[in-house]
Amino acid sequence: MKNEIWSERVDLFEPNIYICFRVQITGRPEPDALLEAVKTAFTMNEAAMSRIVLEEDGTAYFEKLSESGCSVTVTKKDWLTLITENEKVPFRINIGELMRVFINLSGEEAELLIMAHHLVGDGKSVVYFLEDVMKALAGEKSEYKSLRLITKDSFPKCAKLPCFFKLYAESFNKKWRQSGRIFSWEDYAKVHEVYWKESSSKVIYETFLPEETENLKRYAKGVGVSLNSCLTTAFLKANQENGCIGMPVDARQDGNRAMSNQATGISVDYTYSEKLTFDENVKIVHRKVQRKLKNPVNRYFILQFMPLFEPALVDSVLMHTYNLFENGTTAKLASVLGYKGGKTRELGITNLTRLDIPDSYGQYGIKEVLFIPPVVSYAKHIIGVVTTADGMRISYHFMSDGNEAEEHAFFERAIKTLKDYSCSL
Repeated sequence: MKNEIWSERVDLFEPNIYICFRVQITGRPEPDALLEAVKTAFTMNEAAMSRIVLEEDGTAYFEKLSESGCSVTVTKKDWLTLITENEKVPFRINIGELMRVFINLSGEEAELLIMAHHLVGDGKSVVYFLEDVMKALAGEKSEYKSLRLITKDSFPKCAKLPCFFKLYAESFNKKWRQSGRIFSWEDYAKVHEVYWKESSSKVIYETFLPEETENLKRYAKGVGVSLNSCLTTAFLKANQENGCIGMPVDARQDGNRAMSNQATGISVDYTYSEKLTFDENVKIVHRKVQRKLKNPVNRYFILQFMPLFEPALVDSVLMHTYNLFENGTTAKLASVLGYKGGKTRELGITNLTRLDIPDSYGQYGIKEVLFIPPVVSYAKHIIGVVTTADGMRISYHFMSDGNEAEEHAFFERAIKTLKDYSCSL
């Protein structure tokens, strides 16, 4: 049976869809041992042992390989340099290069940088891959994890989309069949070339010590909201032109730890009001988020809506976004989805919360974990949050084609708000 790329088809041609994790490994592992541990982790995940096949009819699917196309390299380059260099080189997903892992042993602790194409997994998937690496390093065995893709049967019955959306999508599909075409790996390479020709991304981050993190949690609990709502509101306050927030949400209903993209997402419209206190703003944000999460149709909307469109039509949106393809149907859909036409989400925030993997593995451990979500084409400000035993780290991933000083100032304003609350209790 073919594992067809269904709900995540929009990621296929996305030129900046790489999830990054930087993590320090304590215990001074030997280079060869760490190298072999990463290679072993590849073999324990079917997703990392697969390639993407793009058929002549436009369908795409995972095909299992006998040997992984993912790579692991020992290097002396720092993680920021590695990201800048590697984001410009398209992953050869057609031969199975879905992950690039780099090992740097030049510092006091070993450092691991994981760059993963979103098709091989979401943020949680990469966390579970890291766990496999650490278990292999410590001589422990991991359970083999088969590929688990989102399908039509992945949702509760109460999440079924109203027929209107199917009719709406079919109106696009009908026009597309009359004027569209199928795209190829050459088109995939061209999108990447155009996107990265004169651009690169930047990453900045801030660390909240365990005590500061606990203070923020206590503040959130006292107000009756989640920590994530506090984080979101701080970034809305930092740029009050932001009026739409996108939030990935774990779609695993059975708690599986397989590598694949199993995230759904919601969006919430809200602009921070200076007429209200921070407490009042954060309560409104929290209510709006909870309302979306508790509604099954809203919670799983994007995963069911996108597959309603012809696969090649979805590919064409990225081609059109970067001026490589002109088509009236595509232009309209690109506007509807927020790739063009002013509907782009101003803020995207992904909070992995406290990692549900151990911090220690025999004589080895992990610390200073930094999660960097991809700068996708339909959002402007991309924030990543992860918490471990040594605190919470918040990253800001942005493109360098704007005003860098302004981007830094935006991030620093949000961090100052959070630091003020983390020190006030």
